[in-house]
Amino acid sequence: LVLAYEHVHHPIPAPSDAAMLRHLMEAKGVTQMQLYQATKISLSTISEILSGKRHFTKGTIAAFAAYFHVDKGLFASNF
Repeated sequence: LVLAYEHVHHPIPAPSDAAMLRHLMEAKGVTQMQLYQATKISLSTISEILSGKRHFTKGTIAAFAAYFHVDKGLFASNF
């Protein structure tokens, strides 16, 4: 009942693309350079996502999901 009440009266918004990527990077302990080297997503794209200037694309979602070993659906609310 508590969960249902909180879901209705105190919903938690989906994290921004920047917050999501930042969290995943911190959890795995990787830098932007390491992420670039592993995913081949340009440093400028990674930087722009982290600064909130760019959003995830289908390509970045696929690459990040594979790299961080998470389901693509984790990013679905942000796409």
